[in-house]
Amino acid sequence: MHWRHLLFCLLILQLPALAAETFCYDAPVETATQQPVVVAGQRIYGQHTARVAGWVLQQLPHASFISLPWQRCLSQVREGRITGLLSIGWTAERAQWFQFPGQNGVPDASQALYDVPYLIFVRKDSKVQWDGQRFLGLQYGLITLKGYIAEQRLRELNALSPLELDINQGVDLLVNRRIDGYVIPPGSTLQQFRKHPAAAQVRQLELPFFTMPLYLAFSPKYCQENPERCQSIWQHLATQRQAYEAAQAGAVSAQ
Repeated sequence: MHWRHLLFCLLILQLPALAAETFCYDAPVETATQQPVVVAGQRIYGQHTARVAGWVLQQLPHASFISLPWQRCLSQVREGRITGLLSIGWTAERAQWFQFPGQNGVPDASQALYDVPYLIFVRKDSKVQWDGQRFLGLQYGLITLKGYIAEQRLRELNALSPLELDINQGVDLLVNRRIDGYVIPPGSTLQQFRKHPAAAQVRQLELPFFTMPLYLAFSPKYCQENPERCQSIWQHLATQRQAYEAAQAGAVSAQ
């Protein structure tokens, strides 16, 4: 019996370890000035991100969440080193790298997590205009966050400044008339933007650059191995979003 027990132990050691799912989200620009939300003992930055993390934990109670620079999040999930991205906008190119809810590479909008407007900021005295299709009055171009969809869209409009700057450098150049504007989504980056000492010298254009639904996307490998689990999680997130929005609407109507 002894040798059989030893053989069993050796077989167990050769089995792959079952690792809990890990989801990545964009690291805040400056964590020292950001107040995290604690979700099941995990510190998570951003109200939307924390809410989605809580919904994920209802299905995957051992899941963990890490914040990394966005480009690293993308590469780590694409390589299958991390389970998925906690919130990401869909593009045809990204559909080749990540698994979104939907069929034939087309996302199911009913399973989006929430919609994010990309806001445009210019100097208070700027003549730059955005009509929803094109920019008017540009001299130097606008900047945005590296790796975000806004970067590609600005490039397609020939409105992207080639400068790569951190948030404080960007505001400095904006108020000093070296760039025409800054495109930023809501969240920790926008909070940092508004805390800049010169933020009072800029204004937000009425129309956002665009509004994009965000999804939870998995690495293709994970969904190949767990197709039913992926579908179940996406459906659960859609149900939770509907319940959350209904509660928010009810709270507003009660005021």
